[in-house]
Amino acid sequence: MAEPITDADRTAVRRLHSEGKSRNAIARETGRSAATVSKIAAEQGLAFSGGARVAAATQARTADAVTRRERLADDALDGALAQVERVVEAESARDARDYATAARALTEVHAKVAELARHTSGGSAGGMLDRLADALLGPPVGGDSEEVQ
Repeated sequence: MAEPITDADRTAVRRLHSEGKSRNAIARETGRSAATVSKIAAEQGLAFSGGARVAAATQARTADAVTRRERLADDALDGALAQVERVVEAESARDARDYATAARALTEVHAKVAELARHTSGGSAGGMLDRLADALLGPPVGGDSEEVQ
């Protein structure tokens, strides 16, 4: 069971917040969880905005997601074209059907990704698609997993 929040906790959070510390930094320094620090801050009307760092990180992540969606759409279309070429050279009707089915699936992926890109214009609605792109393409190259708050 969690320890009750003390007046000392409240004082420490207020002091560290006034020094410009982030919620996570305050949690580390006080030995309390980030959720507890957030609760104390809310009680006292304090907010953790993150400011320019959060905005820059969000903008970078959005740009990366747009690039990865474009790559996924291009790779899906290239894969579909390769499967269509294999249909012509198929040794059996079953192989031709399998290649055509793969081409259709890749074409649908391309269409869905392209449609999402048109609707989101690089917005943050790509969470599920970002996970799909991560699974298909791997993690972003050179991406830092830096703590933002």
